[in-house]
Amino acid sequence: MIPLPNILPSTLDAPRITSIEDVKRARETLKVLKLERQILGSAVTTIYESQMKGVITESERDRMLAKYKLDLKDLEKTIEENQQIVDVYDLQVEREQVTRNYNAKLAEIDARLKELNSGTQLKAQDPIETRERSGQAAEISVTHTSGNSADPQEESVKHKEEGETSDAEKRIGKIRAEILQAMDRLEQIEAEG
Repeated sequence: MIPLPNILPSTLDAPRITSIEDVKRARETLKVLKLERQILGSAVTTIYESQMKGVITESERDRMLAKYKLDLKDLEKTIEENQQIVDVYDLQVEREQVTRNYNAKLAEIDARLKELNSGTQLKAQDPIETRERSGQAAEISVTHTSGNSADPQEESVKHKEEGETSDAEKRIGKIRAEILQAMDRLEQIEAEG
């Protein structure tokens, strides 16, 4: 069996750090700031091109670039701050989604396990039916030719039960794999954040 990862409930129910209003404001600000960065980048390119063409001297270029470099530095800092607000919010939303999916899959597994366990408990709790089946099997084995020790119906029931169990195990394994993938992705997201 694949062990399920331990998740502390306190980390799953953590409140969001950023509000939706802050995120909307940060996204709007980012649009404008990125446009400003593009404009400043074009200005810097134009300054270098002008110096290469001989329109301005190297000292004039350096003087003009100094101003734009400061502006770009301040702009990059503001972009980074706003981008961090958006990234934190997006990660929180994704974490909530992964948590919901994890809990849903876990509930599905629990329900299926409960269903399978209740079915096997009912069969195990009816010793009279078990005795009757073994008695029938003994009678049939006496009446059949040598080599057959159980009736074909009982064998088909056993094969069907084994098939259901292996199918259930396969589905549980698949669900566990999905959960582990989701948890790996969540850990990767947290490491990047």
